[in-house]
Amino acid sequence: MRRLVFITLVVIAPGIGGAQTTPDSAASSRTPWGDPDFQGIWTSMQEAGTPFERPIELAEQGITDPQNPEALREQQRIDRDPEIRRQSEEQLDEAGGLGTGAGPVHWYENLDPQKSRLWFVVDPPDGNVPALTSEAQQRMAARAAARQGLGNDEPRSGHWVEDLSTFVRCITRGLPAVYLPLAYNQNFQIVQSPGYVTILYEMMHEARVIPVDEGQRLPQHVRQWWGDPRGRWDGDTLVVETTNFSNKTNYLGGHTSEAVMLAGEEGDENLRLVERFTRVGPDTIDWSVTVDNPSNWTRPWTFSIPLTRDDGQKWIFEYACHEANYGIAHILSGARAKEKAGR
Repeated sequence: MRRLVFITLVVIAPGIGGAQTTPDSAASSRTPWGDPDFQGIWTSMQEAGTPFERPIELAEQGITDPQNPEALREQQRIDRDPEIRRQSEEQLDEAGGLGTGAGPVHWYENLDPQKSRLWFVVDPPDGNVPALTSEAQQRMAARAAARQGLGNDEPRSGHWVEDLSTFVRCITRGLPAVYLPLAYNQNFQIVQSPGYVTILYEMMHEARVIPVDEGQRLPQHVRQWWGDPRGRWDGDTLVVETTNFSNKTNYLGGHTSEAVMLAGEEGDENLRLVERFTRVGPDTIDWSVTVDNPSNWTRPWTFSIPLTRDDGQKWIFEYACHEANYGIAHILSGARAKEKAGR
């Protein structure tokens, strides 16, 4: 993967420039038109390696708070242990990167996490995603049977790119998966103007324009990769409700439990997301999202990830997806060769 500098020229009209703030006032700072000011570059990288759901060992210890101070201190001690880090880096290099062949250890930006959470799911209170519906379980079982003996993103015999995720095809990582901390490219730039909030995501180089109004939504038959978002202010919290998702969107792939990831790989037009962005300090946005998909889960559920201001990041780099240029052709040609060999 190559990273090229992406430079944006922004012409700021009089009266629309960002106000200067001190660290103490940043959490309550306002734009010139009176909205809470979220502008800047943010990252979720500091939470890299945090489990999506509550780990069994923490449940056995009776820990119910994902910000339990004592358990967090122990996790941070482990993260900083030089011998454990050395072993982790060796394993990454040997595996080619997180066991996926994604690249050697020098690609990775998440080797020095500073976790503030022990897990991400906050509702249900037990820290676990609710049960799948019986229909979702049947769909997953059928898909597992059809892909028996195949590797991740390996096409079935006679099939083509429809067997490859939108992430592997470099189309989109999906929403809300784009916020989940992975190995690199976990930066987000927020830009505000009257009536709009725009978020530029480094991963896949996607931009999301969110109208902040009660305007009319897209017709039900119009479906988009990232749905149709509408924002509103609830005090100082930006609430974004998104519907009209495409059934082709991989919306929860990567950095989740296996069951959640598999269910989230199936796009669903019934999906509804409600995000809440709250500035809780000069350098922190509390971002939470409620996933409501009655086709997959027996009840809505919520997870939360803190976004940290990254003052060292002066711009967002262009995401040049090498895999989209060569990897797809190699995956497909390998599958055709396997078929020809009768395997």
